[in-house]
Amino acid sequence: MTDTSLVATHGIVAAVLRETRSYGKRSLETGGFLLATVGNDALMGVALAGDAGILRHRRLFQISEGALDRLFTFADDLGYWIPVQFHSHEIGAFMSRADSEHGLRVEGFISTIIPEFENPPDDAGSWGWWHFHDGVWHPRAPVTVQPGRAETVVVFDEGGVRDT
Repeated sequence: MTDTSLVATHGIVAAVLRETRSYGKRSLETGGFLLATVGNDALMGVALAGDAGILRHRRLFQISEGALDRLFTFADDLGYWIPVQFHSHEIGAFMSRADSEHGLRVEGFISTIIPEFENPPDDAGSWGWWHFHDGVWHPRAPVTVQPGRAETVVVFDEGGVRDT
C-alpha cells in the first residue's frame, strides 16, 4: 500500500459522519475503523464502536482490548483487514498527545481525526490524516473518495460484532 492508495466511497464517509454527529450532539467523541478485503486498497466497510468496553467523553475516546480483540477476530475470520481508525474531536483535526502515544501504534496503520464533532465537515479531505511509520505518526494525504455505498456497516464492542 502506498501513502495515497486507499479509496473510500461516499457511503463510508456518510456512515462515519452520521456516527460522529450522533455522539457529537451529546458532546462525546466517538470512533471506529474502516475495513477492506485482504489484498485490496478499496475500503468497503465501517466498524462503529458500540458500548461494552467503549469509553466516550468530551475529550476522550477509548476502546478496550476485549473490544479490539472481537473486531480483529471478526475481520480475520471474514478475510478483512483494518487499515484505518477514525475518531472525532470537539474542535480541530489534530493528533493530540494521547492520540499519538496511546492510539494503535502499528507500522503502516492510518488514523484519521474528524473535527467539529457536532457538525463535522462532509469533505474527508478536511479531516486530519496520519500514518504510523518508523515509530512516529506522520501527516498523510486523505483517502480518495468516490461514488458508492458502504458494503458493510457493523457495530463492535466486548459483546461481539453485529449488524447495525
